Amino acid sequence: MSGEDTVLLGGAPDHGTLLPGQSIGRYRIVSVLGQGGFGITYRATDAELGREVALKEYLPAALAVREHGTTVVPRSTAAAADFSWGRERFLAEGRTLAALHRAPGIVLVHDFLEANGTAYLVMELLAGTTLQQHLQRQGAMTPAAVSRILWPLLDGLEEVHKSGFLHRDIKPANILLDDAGRPTLIDFGASRAAVAGRSTAMTAIFTPGYAAAEQMTSAKQGPWTDIYGLAATLYHAITGAAPSNAIDRLLVDELEPLAKLALPGFDRALLAGIDAGLAVRAEHRPQSIADWRRLLQGPDASATVAMPAHATVALPAAAMAPPPASGKPPRRWGLWTGVALAVLALAGGGVYLVRGERAAPPQAVAVAPVDRSAEEAKLAAEAQRLREQEELVRLRAEAAAREKLEQEAAQRRQIEEETRRKVEAEIAERQRREQIEREKAEAEAQAEARRQAEARAAAAQKQTEEEEARRAEAEAEAQRKAEAEAQRKAEAERKAAEAAEAAEAALGLSTADRQRIQSALAAQGFPGASDGVFGPHTREMIAGWQRKTGRVASGYLTAEAQRELLRESTPPPPAPPPPSASPAASAPSAQAMVAPPPSRPPGAKGGASCDGTFSAQWCRGAYKSFPADCWKVPTTIQNGSITGSWIPRGRSEMQSFSGSISPAGEVEIVYRGVGTQTHTDQHFTLAMIGRVADGILSASGRTGHNGRDFSIRIMCR
Repeated sequence: MSGEDTVLLGGAPDHGTLLPGQSIGRYRIVSVLGQGGFGITYRATDAELGREVALKEYLPAALAVREHGTTVVPRSTAAAADFSWGRERFLAEGRTLAALHRAPGIVLVHDFLEANGTAYLVMELLAGTTLQQHLQRQGAMTPAAVSRILWPLLDGLEEVHKSGFLHRDIKPANILLDDAGRPTLIDFGASRAAVAGRSTAMTAIFTPGYAAAEQMTSAKQGPWTDIYGLAATLYHAITGAAPSNAIDRLLVDELEPLAKLALPGFDRALLAGIDAGLAVRAEHRPQSIADWRRLLQGPDASATVAMPAHATVALPAAAMAPPPASGKPPRRWGLWTGVALAVLALAGGGVYLVRGERAAPPQAVAVAPVDRSAEEAKLAAEAQRLREQEELVRLRAEAAAREKLEQEAAQRRQIEEETRRKVEAEIAERQRREQIEREKAEAEAQAEARRQAEARAAAAQKQTEEEEARRAEAEAEAQRKAEAEAQRKAEAERKAAEAAEAAEAALGLSTADRQRIQSALAAQGFPGASDGVFGPHTREMIAGWQRKTGRVASGYLTAEAQRELLRESTPPPPAPPPPSASPAASAPSAQAMVAPPPSRPPGAKGGASCDGTFSAQWCRGAYKSFPADCWKVPTTIQNGSITGSWIPRGRSEMQSFSGSISPAGEVEIVYRGVGTQTHTDQHFTLAMIGRVADGILSASGRTGHNGRDFSIRIMCR
């Protein structure tokens, strides 16, 4: 928390504050509480302890500036040494206050750290109003309210002084009151005072009315300096108005002592003690908090302290010690000594006058009695007046010199500020031009990227069209080849049929031969006429048997085919009857001798000739970089239905197939696969066709026009 040097946001100069969300170590910025010429105070959150704190940043506006939104750097090379020196004093102040822990009436410092090129104090986040705000709203305070703020502040200041530090800026704006009226002293200015005393770029940090005279000169400061500030603050709290400037009081002190005012309810010792703390000259004030506390609580010694001409206050002897000597010789001591000697000479009882070489004899001279004590007091008062006038002249000269230095510093700051604004404007203009160039380059790059993308898209479209054209041409060529192949096969079948017809005609089959062939066809599952006439239906039965046995389905029989058909249709000889059987029982019936019972045609519903469980041989042809290979798959055929499945080695996907066998022995199979056995490593479905012939089921197919060839073969017997 900060006081007078903190300016509430809204009309304050912005030195480039940190933004909400930024982190300093484990502390995350929430908002800005205030800022002034010496630093910025933020509301922050402690990420580890989960509490809100006040985070004070060392950023003297006359010496440093923020860059890139985070880092604090000196304004110039000349200011770098003062900035670094002040930062060390700032950290030393933090270490001292942190060591005080819970000193009464003193703001608690949790932590201190260095980051972003500067330093930070982490303090307790206090709620309440300042004494300044309280006095502005409610006026003078009651005796109880004054007592409530006085004693905790005395205890806390005593601890601060024991640690070797001074506050240097005690005033109503730097005392925070909670809801119960309890005070907390905030905004210690020790480090600021150190920097102000070292650098002419820093203005004085005292507040007129509350600052002791030695703060406006090069005189030594000590606990008596803070005593003056607190006494002036108490005077304001009791009377409702701040005391006049200490420099003005050196010339003409018109401040009316509290002890002479009619203030009901206030203890006279307390008022006299506050008057003692308001003594203009440092040596006339109590020299420590302990001395002052004894005065405020009631005098216990008879020593008298000189106050302004209209007031005297009794002080203990211990309170009379002057501040430590500065080592400088007193000014014009010889002058005051000479004046004193002259006074003593004039105060003598007689005078000898010497004329010529011999002295005149003494003569009796009547001398009027002289009040030596009155003369001495008058001369001493005159000497005191002259000393005070000389001191006032010196103070005014120092104030004028300091004002001149401050004006020069202000001019330098103005020049530096104008230079900084000019540099920032140049940087902003350069950044603007660079931004325009970047945007132009980005726009050109995007346009070039669009052109390249359009060119690639056009090339891809052209390639696609060319591939489509090549694919269409390839498909057309394949269609032409397929049609040519079909024509070739049809021509070959026609020629084969003609040759088979000629071969059958050469057999010279009789009607009985034809009847036996028709019976054999019926036994093979191709029932039809048995009249010995080979009409269209009989030709179709012959063709069906030829397809079943893997022959060319010409519908005509060669000699070899006739023998094979009759051999397949001849029943095996009956088993010999057992010995006990009668001849009548063991003899075959006439009907059995004439025509054996027809067997179920192969491939008929139920697929009796291929029913069972088999090890099917699957093969796939070579494709691109994949070689040809074969494998065994368990297969079940039942009632003309074909099923099977397996999982290839090294994979988890199931391969399966299913199909059927028609009554004519035609085979249709659907293969559902996945993997590298196709032209793409994806799921696929393959339709396969074939037939059952000579106890062998075979089928084949291809995965697409340019895909891979697959085949299956099952030995049904």
